[in-house]
Amino acid sequence: GRVVAVKALRPADMLVSLWGMDRLRERFAAEAAILGAVSHPNLLDVWDFGQADGDPFFVMDYHCDDLGRVLGESYRVEAPCRRLPARRAFRLGDQLLAGLSRLHFAGVVHRDIKPYNLLLTGDDVVKITDFGLSRARGERFEVPAGLNVGSPYYCAPEQEADPERADARSDLYAAGVTLFRMFTGRLPVDDTGLRHVPSALDGEYGEAFDAFFATAVNPDPAGRFPDAFAMRAALAALCADYEAGL
Repeated sequence: GRVVAVKALRPADMLVSLWGMDRLRERFAAEAAILGAVSHPNLLDVWDFGQADGDPFFVMDYHCDDLGRVLGESYRVEAPCRRLPARRAFRLGDQLLAGLSRLHFAGVVHRDIKPYNLLLTGDDVVKITDFGLSRARGERFEVPAGLNVGSPYYCAPEQEADPERADARSDLYAAGVTLFRMFTGRLPVDDTGLRHVPSALDGEYGEAFDAFFATAVNPDPAGRFPDAFAMRAALAALCADYEAGL
């Protein structure tokens, strides 16, 4: 009688032609294995894995909402969307970075952090999901020609150039874009390449926000926060400054 979500491997013909069904099965099983092996309150739980009529599937917790829906983000990702109240953005951002910290400690790089891959429970708790593009420590992720790894506007520049270069800091870039989206309803870099700062989009946010995001979405990995723990601490300090200014 428990309500669960079932994810089955039903790839598009284009993916099958690019990658081959055997490789897609390997990636699907790897996704289930990662979710099943790493436990954390902000990561989605997987309960079972099997096959039905020769097609692999896995069973996971069901949550009916996600951050993308809450923000109202459309397929035109570059279009403005809703913004969250600052306190909720701080709280969800803290949970996202807590989940990433655990994931990176396990040696896993997600490589596709974005609002629609952040499920929300009935208690408004973030659950990171969709590990189909993730890479475990030591794993070589062979990418066919013509296939990008990651989502436009959220994908870090070095990951767009070469998916093998993606590391934990690439996930932190995507988390920074997601946080920027939550606070402002906009993207930090638009489709013309113009970079935005929070203080120019909303008078509620000052120079401290600008400084935080200058690091969070720095195009150079070396200029970003060194790890999710450090970025989470910086976000907590920003939250404390924000609360003190109210």
